[in-house]
Amino acid sequence: MTHDTDAVSLGAAKELGANLAKFLIRRDRIFLDMFLSGVRYIGKPTENPFFGFPLWREFETSREFYSCFYLFAQVVPLKRDINNCKSSVVEQRIDWDILRRMAASGWEFGFHAPIDPENKLEAFVEGKRWIEKKLRTPIYGLRHHYWALDWSKPQATFRKHIDAGFRYDTSIAWKDIAGFRAATCHPFRPFDPEQDEPLDIYEIPTCLMDGHIIKNPDDVSSAVEEGLDVVRKVKEQGGVVVLDWHTETACNAYNYRNHLTVLRHILEPLMEDGDAWMATPWEIAQQWQLRSVELETGSITNLQL
Repeated sequence: MTHDTDAVSLGAAKELGANLAKFLIRRDRIFLDMFLSGVRYIGKPTENPFFGFPLWREFETSREFYSCFYLFAQVVPLKRDINNCKSSVVEQRIDWDILRRMAASGWEFGFHAPIDPENKLEAFVEGKRWIEKKLRTPIYGLRHHYWALDWSKPQATFRKHIDAGFRYDTSIAWKDIAGFRAATCHPFRPFDPEQDEPLDIYEIPTCLMDGHIIKNPDDVSSAVEEGLDVVRKVKEQGGVVVLDWHTETACNAYNYRNHLTVLRHILEPLMEDGDAWMATPWEIAQQWQLRSVELETGSITNLQL
């Protein structure tokens, strides 16, 4: 279970401006409601509905599992992109003790890399360093906002991940549909054709995001069925289901209405499945590394592939 933290405060100036503009252009009442709610939470980022960390903590504690939050952090100058996040943990004065306590209790945190056509190494290095300094704990993984790897030469991006100190990535996914962009539901080491060898980093593909299946928030059953179909396919292959529900969807309101409801129905059979292991991405990466070593040394017996 993972969460991209694309927004942390309805009251942030850019969120207010974007929601008001969307209402004026689209005439969709939801964006007016978001704007008006945001006005009430100006200067109160930890109290607003998009600050979903405490809600996820309660949701996941009741189900006895931990997840990973990827924090958007643009801390070096980058080329402006309209799709980059409009409120983040960098400029909003949040209560970091909430996140630190979660990290100490078992939740994982990673880096949500900004859209950057150049994929600057400095952005990865400084983003990782900034988050670690705030959390007072190391981070190991990342996911690109909008899945924005260099898709023409992904190995170049992965090499920068490695140079910045990351151990895994979860950025390979389809933008708008659920499924298997890497043609697999298993972790793997990306191959570098220039070096003619696998890279020293794990890719854990993401196969199911909230926006992949929730097109109409009133049609919960269709979204749940599509999500469970993906889960069934992964189970048949003995793979890893990487779910991505945005941090702000915990409010289950506004343009995220019924997002949490859909997730509840998808998780119910998983929580009852004795074969399912609920783990953080870093735990999965470590387990896969151990498994690979055991396979290479022949120390795994009676292994079913």
